[in-house]
Amino acid sequence: MVLGDEPSNRVENTSQQGIAAAAKEELPTNDALELMESILQRLQPKDRHEIRDMITNRGWLSGVLLMMSGLFWWIAVQKGSEALNNADIPDSLLGDFDFSMLAKMVPVVVFFATVVWSVGRERGHASMSNLGGLLVVIAVYYILEPLGFALLTNDVATQTATFASLRLLALAIMIHYSAKLFIDAWLLQWVRLQMINMPVDLIPDFSESSDMGQADEVGPSA
Repeated sequence: MVLGDEPSNRVENTSQQGIAAAAKEELPTNDALELMESILQRLQPKDRHEIRDMITNRGWLSGVLLMMSGLFWWIAVQKGSEALNNADIPDSLLGDFDFSMLAKMVPVVVFFATVVWSVGRERGHASMSNLGGLLVVIAVYYILEPLGFALLTNDVATQTATFASLRLLALAIMIHYSAKLFIDAWLLQWVRLQMINMPVDLIPDFSESSDMGQADEVGPSA
Protein backbone atom coordinates (compact mmCIF):
# COMPACT_ATOMS: atom_id res chain seq x y z
CA MET A 1 0.00 0.00 0.00
CA VAL A 2 2.80 2.37 0.86
CA LEU A 3 4.70 1.57 -2.30
CA GLY A 4 1.56 2.03 -4.35
CA ASP A 5 0.88 5.46 -2.87
CA GLU A 6 4.28 6.88 -3.76
CA PRO A 7 3.57 7.49 -7.48
CA SER A 8 0.27 9.23 -6.70
CA ASN A 9 2.01 11.45 -4.13
CA ARG A 10 4.67 12.35 -6.66
CA VAL A 11 2.05 13.23 -9.26
CA GLU A 12 0.18 15.36 -6.72
CA ASN A 13 3.35 17.19 -5.67
CA THR A 14 4.30 17.77 -9.29
CA SER A 15 0.87 19.22 -10.08
CA GLN A 16 1.04 21.52 -7.06
CA GLN A 17 4.47 22.73 -8.09
CA GLY A 18 3.18 23.37 -11.59
CA ILE A 19 0.24 25.38 -10.27
CA ALA A 20 2.54 27.39 -8.00
CA ALA A 21 4.92 28.08 -10.88
CA ALA A 22 2.05 29.18 -13.12
CA ALA A 23 0.68 31.48 -10.40
CA LYS A 24 4.15 32.97 -9.90
CA GLU A 25 4.44 33.69 -13.62
CA GLU A 26 1.08 35.52 -13.56
CA LEU A 27 2.20 37.88 -10.79
CA PRO A 28 3.50 41.28 -11.92
CA THR A 29 7.18 42.14 -11.64
CA ASN A 30 8.57 44.35 -8.90
CA ASP A 31 8.66 47.34 -11.26
CA ALA A 32 5.02 46.78 -12.21
CA LEU A 33 4.02 46.48 -8.55
CA GLU A 34 5.84 49.71 -7.71
CA LEU A 35 4.13 51.47 -10.62
CA MET A 36 0.73 50.15 -9.54
CA GLU A 37 1.32 51.33 -5.97
CA SER A 38 2.34 54.78 -7.22
CA ILE A 39 -0.81 55.10 -9.33
CA LEU A 40 -3.09 53.93 -6.51
CA GLN A 41 -1.47 56.22 -3.95
CA ARG A 42 -1.88 59.23 -6.24
CA LEU A 43 -5.47 58.62 -7.40
CA GLN A 44 -6.66 56.87 -4.20
CA PRO A 45 -9.58 54.70 -5.36
CA LYS A 46 -11.63 53.13 -2.56
CA ASP A 47 -12.09 49.75 -4.24
CA ARG A 48 -12.00 48.00 -7.61
CA HIS A 49 -15.49 49.21 -8.50
CA GLU A 50 -14.44 52.82 -8.05
CA ILE A 51 -11.47 52.18 -10.33
CA ARG A 52 -13.93 51.27 -13.10
CA ASP A 53 -15.95 54.43 -12.44
CA MET A 54 -12.80 56.56 -12.45
CA ILE A 55 -11.77 55.07 -15.80
CA THR A 56 -15.17 55.88 -17.28
CA ASN A 57 -15.35 59.42 -15.89
CA ARG A 58 -11.82 60.37 -16.87
CA GLY A 59 -12.16 58.93 -20.35
CA TRP A 60 -15.46 60.77 -20.83
CA LEU A 61 -14.07 64.11 -19.64
CA SER A 62 -10.98 63.65 -21.79
CA GLY A 63 -13.12 63.19 -24.88
CA VAL A 64 -15.25 66.21 -23.99
CA LEU A 65 -12.22 68.48 -23.61
CA LEU A 66 -10.66 67.15 -26.81
CA MET A 67 -13.82 67.90 -28.80
CA MET A 68 -14.14 71.33 -27.17
CA SER A 69 -10.57 72.18 -28.13
CA GLY A 70 -11.19 71.05 -31.71
CA LEU A 71 -14.36 73.14 -32.00
CA PHE A 72 -12.65 76.11 -30.36
CA TRP A 73 -9.77 75.91 -32.83
CA TRP A 74 -12.16 75.65 -35.78
CA ILE A 75 -14.26 78.65 -34.72
CA ALA A 76 -11.71 80.96 -33.04
CA VAL A 77 -8.72 80.29 -35.27
CA GLN A 78 -9.75 78.83 -38.61
CA LYS A 79 -13.06 80.64 -39.21
CA GLY A 80 -12.37 83.74 -37.15
CA SER A 81 -8.99 84.57 -38.65
CA GLU A 82 -10.16 87.65 -40.54
CA ALA A 83 -12.41 89.00 -37.78
CA LEU A 84 -9.65 88.66 -35.17
CA ASN A 85 -6.87 89.98 -37.47
CA ASN A 86 -4.68 86.90 -37.35
CA ALA A 87 -2.77 88.13 -40.39
CA ASP A 88 -1.55 91.16 -38.42
CA ILE A 89 0.26 88.99 -35.86
CA PRO A 90 3.99 88.76 -36.72
CA ASP A 91 5.57 85.40 -37.39
CA SER A 92 7.24 83.70 -34.50
CA LEU A 93 10.93 84.33 -33.94
CA LEU A 94 11.35 80.68 -32.95
CA GLY A 95 10.74 78.78 -36.16
CA ASP A 96 9.21 81.56 -38.31
CA PHE A 97 5.65 80.24 -37.83
CA ASP A 98 2.52 82.29 -38.47
CA PHE A 99 -0.35 82.34 -35.98
CA SER A 100 -2.31 79.64 -37.79
CA MET A 101 0.64 77.28 -37.49
CA LEU A 102 1.20 78.27 -33.85
CA ALA A 103 -2.41 77.37 -33.07
CA LYS A 104 -1.60 73.86 -34.32
CA MET A 105 1.83 73.55 -32.74
CA VAL A 106 0.96 74.71 -29.23
CA PRO A 107 -1.61 71.92 -28.61
CA VAL A 108 0.84 69.34 -30.00
CA VAL A 109 3.70 70.57 -27.82
CA VAL A 110 1.44 70.70 -24.74
CA PHE A 111 0.17 67.19 -25.43
CA PHE A 112 3.66 65.72 -25.65
CA ALA A 113 4.79 67.73 -22.62
CA THR A 114 1.91 66.29 -20.59
CA VAL A 115 2.61 62.74 -21.74
CA VAL A 116 6.35 62.94 -21.11
CA TRP A 117 5.88 64.60 -17.72
CA SER A 118 3.28 62.02 -16.66
CA VAL A 119 5.47 59.09 -17.68
CA GLY A 120 8.48 60.62 -15.95
CA ARG A 121 6.47 61.14 -12.77
CA GLU A 122 5.08 57.60 -12.64
CA ARG A 123 8.32 55.88 -13.62
CA GLY A 124 10.62 58.20 -11.67
CA HIS A 125 12.71 59.15 -14.74
CA ALA A 126 14.54 62.43 -14.25
CA SER A 127 15.45 62.72 -17.95
CA MET A 128 11.82 62.46 -19.08
CA SER A 129 10.72 65.00 -16.48
CA ASN A 130 13.49 67.29 -17.72
CA LEU A 131 12.28 66.91 -21.30
CA GLY A 132 8.74 67.67 -20.18
CA GLY A 133 9.95 70.90 -18.56
CA LEU A 134 11.70 71.94 -21.78
CA LEU A 135 8.53 71.36 -23.80
CA VAL A 136 6.52 73.40 -21.29
CA VAL A 137 8.89 76.36 -21.67
CA ILE A 138 8.55 76.20 -25.47
CA ALA A 139 4.76 76.12 -25.22
CA VAL A 140 4.70 79.08 -22.80
CA TYR A 141 6.99 81.04 -25.12
CA TYR A 142 4.71 80.50 -28.11
CA ILE A 143 1.66 81.49 -26.03
CA LEU A 144 3.15 84.73 -24.73
CA GLU A 145 5.00 85.72 -27.91
CA PRO A 146 2.09 87.60 -29.57
CA LEU A 147 1.59 89.63 -26.40
CA GLY A 148 5.32 90.28 -26.26
CA PHE A 149 5.24 91.70 -29.79
CA ALA A 150 2.51 94.14 -28.72
CA LEU A 151 4.37 95.24 -25.57
CA LEU A 152 7.83 95.56 -27.10
CA THR A 153 7.10 96.64 -30.66
CA ASN A 154 4.49 98.51 -32.67
CA ASP A 155 3.97 95.70 -35.17
CA VAL A 156 0.59 94.58 -33.79
CA ALA A 157 -2.20 96.12 -31.75
CA THR A 158 -2.39 95.20 -28.09
CA GLN A 159 -5.97 93.97 -28.34
CA THR A 160 -5.20 91.70 -31.28
CA ALA A 161 -2.12 90.27 -29.57
CA THR A 162 -3.99 89.75 -26.29
CA PHE A 163 -6.77 87.81 -27.99
CA ALA A 164 -4.16 85.74 -29.81
CA SER A 165 -2.36 84.78 -26.59
CA LEU A 166 -5.64 84.05 -24.83
CA ARG A 167 -6.72 81.71 -27.63
CA LEU A 168 -3.44 79.84 -27.50
CA LEU A 169 -3.70 79.64 -23.71
CA ALA A 170 -7.24 78.23 -23.90
CA LEU A 171 -6.13 75.58 -26.39
CA ALA A 172 -3.16 74.66 -24.22
CA ILE A 173 -5.26 74.29 -21.05
CA MET A 174 -7.91 72.11 -22.71
CA ILE A 175 -5.35 69.87 -24.38
CA HIS A 176 -3.34 69.55 -21.16
CA TYR A 177 -6.28 68.40 -19.07
CA SER A 178 -7.59 66.18 -21.86
CA ALA A 179 -4.23 64.41 -22.12
CA LYS A 180 -3.86 64.22 -18.33
CA LEU A 181 -7.29 62.65 -17.85
CA PHE A 182 -6.73 60.20 -20.70
CA ILE A 183 -3.38 59.10 -19.26
CA ASP A 184 -4.94 58.61 -15.82
CA ALA A 185 -7.75 56.56 -17.36
CA TRP A 186 -5.28 54.44 -19.31
CA LEU A 187 -3.11 53.86 -16.24
CA LEU A 188 -6.13 52.88 -14.15
CA GLN A 189 -7.26 50.49 -16.86
CA TRP A 190 -3.82 48.89 -16.82
CA VAL A 191 -3.93 48.59 -13.02
CA ARG A 192 -7.40 47.04 -13.18
CA LEU A 193 -6.28 44.44 -15.72
CA GLN A 194 -3.26 43.59 -13.59
CA MET A 195 -5.34 43.23 -10.43
CA ILE A 196 -7.89 40.86 -11.98
CA ASN A 197 -5.53 37.86 -11.81
CA MET A 198 -3.78 38.86 -8.59
CA PRO A 199 -4.55 36.87 -5.43
CA VAL A 200 -4.28 39.93 -3.16
CA ASP A 201 -5.85 43.37 -3.14
CA LEU A 202 -3.33 46.19 -3.44
CA ILE A 203 -5.80 48.99 -2.72
CA PRO A 204 -5.04 50.44 0.74
CA ASP A 205 -7.75 51.76 3.04
CA PHE A 206 -7.26 55.48 2.47
CA SER A 207 -10.29 56.43 4.55
CA GLU A 208 -8.96 54.55 7.55
CA SER A 209 -5.51 56.11 7.23
CA SER A 210 -7.00 59.60 6.92
CA ASP A 211 -9.19 59.05 9.98
CA MET A 212 -6.19 57.87 11.96
CA GLY A 213 -4.24 60.94 10.86
CA GLN A 214 -7.04 63.22 11.99
CA ALA A 215 -7.30 61.38 15.29
CA ASP A 216 -3.59 61.86 15.88
CA GLU A 217 -3.87 65.57 15.25
CA VAL A 218 -6.64 66.06 17.83
CA GLY A 219 -5.23 66.52 21.31
CA PRO A 220 -6.65 64.97 24.47
CA SER A 221 -9.78 66.57 25.77
CA ALA A 222 -9.59 68.49 29.03
